[in-house]
Amino acid sequence: MFSIAEIFYLVFSQLAVGGFVTMLLIPKGLVGANFYRLMGSIYLLVSGLARCANLYLSQQPVTFFNFFGFWHDTESVLVISFVLLIFAYTLSWWFKSSLLTQILFYSGILCGIVWIVFSALPHFKNVQFPDATFILPFQFLVSAVLLGAVHSGMWFGHWYLVIPDLPVHYLRRFNTVLLWTLVVTISLFCINMFFRSQTENVAPFNFHYQLIFWMRLGIGFGGTLVLYFISWDCLREKSVAKDEIGATRAATGFLFIAIITVFLGEFCSRYLFLSMRFIF
Repeated sequence: MFSIAEIFYLVFSQLAVGGFVTMLLIPKGLVGANFYRLMGSIYLLVSGLARCANLYLSQQPVTFFNFFGFWHDTESVLVISFVLLIFAYTLSWWFKSSLLTQILFYSGILCGIVWIVFSALPHFKNVQFPDATFILPFQFLVSAVLLGAVHSGMWFGHWYLVIPDLPVHYLRRFNTVLLWTLVVTISLFCINMFFRSQTENVAPFNFHYQLIFWMRLGIGFGGTLVLYFISWDCLREKSVAKDEIGATRAATGFLFIAIITVFLGEFCSRYLFLSMRFIF
């Protein structure tokens, strides 16, 4: 039987890694160091919370010593390494060492991707769909990008208040990545439902699971898709030409709401995955 902490760990680990990775959408030098310090601090906090959940799942007290000293398996090593890399990356922005910052940035991305892949390994023996060794890590990585795109995009949208003359097409990048990762997620969901229809002895959809299932569809997929199109409409050339600052503010506001729909959808997905042993 799984615990809520396991859902928390999976979602927050994917948010931390995905948010850090999607910072690649912002060209170096486009915004000042304060933005990267802020983003590094946010994802340091999120990855730290994921580490606390990791300790809880390992039945270890959440203490400072255990946080950095409990290296019981490869996954723990990766979690701690990611936290330390993000910390060093954030700190490097105060020392203005461009080369060191870039090395830490790409090292953090590589470590994070490996971490997400390793977080899928313990679940291979429990899932009931074919090619789980490929599909499950891929689904975790796609979810990481989905969570990261909407979160980093929202924070980047706020930066148009700091630097009003930022090119709008960079905010459109986040919106576009949000759409395509959502499309891939929905495609994986459809593939899973097909596999489930061909599999015997699956967990039945009782009322409780049906409620979570329809929240996943209606809010996680439907709500996020609607918010994407609203943000897209705000960022159209026609809308931007009328009021560029107003357009970016409106799009950022809808991305903030999309954070809620994506989060809720991913929490429902992990709940159904852990309880029914299929990707949702």
